[in-house]
Amino acid sequence: MIFYTVAAVVCIVGFTADMILRYMMKIPSFGMEWRFHNIKGKLIPIEDFIPHNLTMLFVFGAALGIFGIFMKLLDINGLIAFPCSVMFGCGVNFLVMHIIKPFFTAISGDILSEKTDISGYEATCTERITPEGYGAITVIYKKRSYDFNAVSVNGSVIEKGEKVYILYREDGLCFVEKTSEVTDIINEKE
Repeated sequence: MIFYTVAAVVCIVGFTADMILRYMMKIPSFGMEWRFHNIKGKLIPIEDFIPHNLTMLFVFGAALGIFGIFMKLLDINGLIAFPCSVMFGCGVNFLVMHIIKPFFTAISGDILSEKTDISGYEATCTERITPEGYGAITVIYKKRSYDFNAVSVNGSVIEKGEKVYILYREDGLCFVEKTSEVTDIINEKE
């Protein structure tokens, strides 16, 4: 019971602080914008069940703690209560990612749609982009961050954390170029 209570209280306080910093003071996620993992399910979006950033970890921990307290109050064995609490936390993560987050994004209005042109926007590489494959970037559009898969136009390696320019976007895939490559071309012309 103590474990579930501590998990619930710590995660609820952390989530509340995260929301206050994010929406009132415009500080994103205690400085932890990076994803915890790069798991990508082919048929089932397994990455949406597992917490992928600090905010979703708080949601997972709060759901686990609250459901665990409920199971303990029903006097259910701990060997059953803990796995059920973990599954409930995973289910809440999925619910937040696919129903609650899109709902609030649609209400706020300033969303990045498929038709929005983001050519020329600067983004940050969040997953290494290699010449023979693709990686991931995060772009800030109207004070919201959006994640996209990305391909390097020049075939150069772009490391995690490097700044890139989005040249164009097609079917959710961004074609990018390092900002240093763009500035090198401008400096050569001068």
